Amino acid sequence: MRGSLKLLALSAVFVLVTAACGRGGDQPGQQGGAQVQRGGTLLVGLEEDVDAAFDPQKEYYSVTWGLFHCCLARTLLTTPTLPLEEGGNEMVPDLATEIPEPSEDGLVYTFTIKDGVRWGPPLEDREIVADDFINALERTADPKAQAGYAFYYSVIEGFDDFADGKADSISGLRAVDDKTLEITLTRPTPDFVWRMTLHATAPIPRGAEEGHEKDYGRFLVSSGPYMFEGSEDLNFDVPAEEQEPVSGYVPGRSIVLVRNPSWDPATDEIRPAYLDRMEFQIGLTTEDMQDKIAAGELDVNADGIPPPQVIQEYQTDPEREDQVVVVGATGTDFLSLNIAEPPLDDVNVRRAVSHAVDRAGLQQIEGGPLLGEPVSHVIPDPLLEGLLADYVPFGTPDGGPDVDAATEAMSQSEYDQDGDGQCDAPECQNVVTIVDDADPYPDQARLIAQNLEEIGITLDLQVLGRTPAYDKCGDPASHYAICTFTGWLSDYPDATTFGEPMFGSAAIGPASCCNYFLVGASPDLLREADYEVTDVPNVDDRAAECDALPLGDERVQCWAEFDRYLSEEVVPVVSLSTIQEVFVYSDRITRFRGDYFSTGPAFDQIALAGGTE
Repeated sequence: MRGSLKLLALSAVFVLVTAACGRGGDQPGQQGGAQVQRGGTLLVGLEEDVDAAFDPQKEYYSVTWGLFHCCLARTLLTTPTLPLEEGGNEMVPDLATEIPEPSEDGLVYTFTIKDGVRWGPPLEDREIVADDFINALERTADPKAQAGYAFYYSVIEGFDDFADGKADSISGLRAVDDKTLEITLTRPTPDFVWRMTLHATAPIPRGAEEGHEKDYGRFLVSSGPYMFEGSEDLNFDVPAEEQEPVSGYVPGRSIVLVRNPSWDPATDEIRPAYLDRMEFQIGLTTEDMQDKIAAGELDVNADGIPPPQVIQEYQTDPEREDQVVVVGATGTDFLSLNIAEPPLDDVNVRRAVSHAVDRAGLQQIEGGPLLGEPVSHVIPDPLLEGLLADYVPFGTPDGGPDVDAATEAMSQSEYDQDGDGQCDAPECQNVVTIVDDADPYPDQARLIAQNLEEIGITLDLQVLGRTPAYDKCGDPASHYAICTFTGWLSDYPDATTFGEPMFGSAAIGPASCCNYFLVGASPDLLREADYEVTDVPNVDDRAAECDALPLGDERVQCWAEFDRYLSEEVVPVVSLSTIQEVFVYSDRITRFRGDYFSTGPAFDQIALAGGTE
């Protein structure tokens, strides 16, 4: 789902030896055999503000996902706040006492909620109970909340009826008692337990969200080890319009997290929570952040890749080389191809384009191999357990273009009128291509344009701001042909997150996300959007077949076959690369971990020098 922004999805292959652990391979609480110090204030730099203001039903930004995961919003089930190779993709209980098994028919999951877990201020006298989870899922279903995750939970009985206003409650959610939540589904959904790890299911105390459809994040009550500064001053007893938001989040300027006094480490085996306080400064450039880290005014960048020269300086300095960390996750960066727009409505043209693109060159523009590895298929290898690790359907194994294969594919197209491997029909000129105006996308787009000239295609590069660029690529009526800046990061460790959300017919259109390719578009939709073609490939049945299989080898094999079919026969994307997030941190940090779930720092795992043991 996080693919709705081009996030820095990460490769499971680590470029730096320090990627796994930062300083040492110690266990939580230990650093090189010594006790890790607790306390202190971490100073963090941010390029961009959070895009949905800490709303757990709406937020896709990696930094905010990380702060929910580590610090603010516990869920029934979760993953450790650790890198992949330390178990960051393993499901563990969080607010639940154990991972439930479904009923014999696969339709009912019963969660037992831990005793003694209390809300943070100002509701510190209330324990977290089953109704708090029901409240969160009702908000996820409520159209007024504009949640981006609703499609994951449509399998809950009565969820869609509640969303459509046909019911006052979700019939498939039942609080058996305060500490027992029963969820009934409409069909067996083997990955449903994974869906319960997303922060859209994190509990919300009933009443706290009322009147805050657009700004709930500034009134969020914590269930984790940290909270926004000023949370104790929230007052839910007055009308929403009279409530003052937390002082610890000022949009566009700053975020301040402090310890949640309600948090009890005895109820949380996942988060060590070493720090006392975190202060985030919003709106810094990558250069600003690195200057401030060097000057001791910041400790780490939470987003924004450090400039290549800075990374090189750290890597070549024996005293600082372990202060550069690469965090890994599962995602793919790609070009979106509109399979209904000429000349890309011909699969042979799409194959030719995918052969012609210089993946390695695009990666070099972005910063070189440190930031990822070229790929030419869709689903990341970790989700397929390496089944397609050596699969290279397009281009060369080192990520270069294969011009001979590109011209051969083009010669099979009707848009090559004389069969010479060149796209020479009028539709091959000035092909509308949408480009995000942020670096490095314009430079990459110019290289793509040069690549496609090799097969007779010229591009009309339309450089737009991020929001209008995504709006255009998400609207079938815009008739764009290529979007150069899109990517996708898995929401949880299952390949189904690369199925329906990206390529399902229900994910097409401005009100949906994120089928930018029109795979599965109906004849009616195509006619209404004024396309000449009325029939395009549909993969709904293939995705549903894989999604219905139990977790395990057969399911993984099914998704690998889905990937092969999509890559070779449908070709809706030009897969480009995995991408890696890089962090440079100050020498005040004595323990650093990356969070596989969020692809960012695991803030609860960071420790500073000068704290108290």
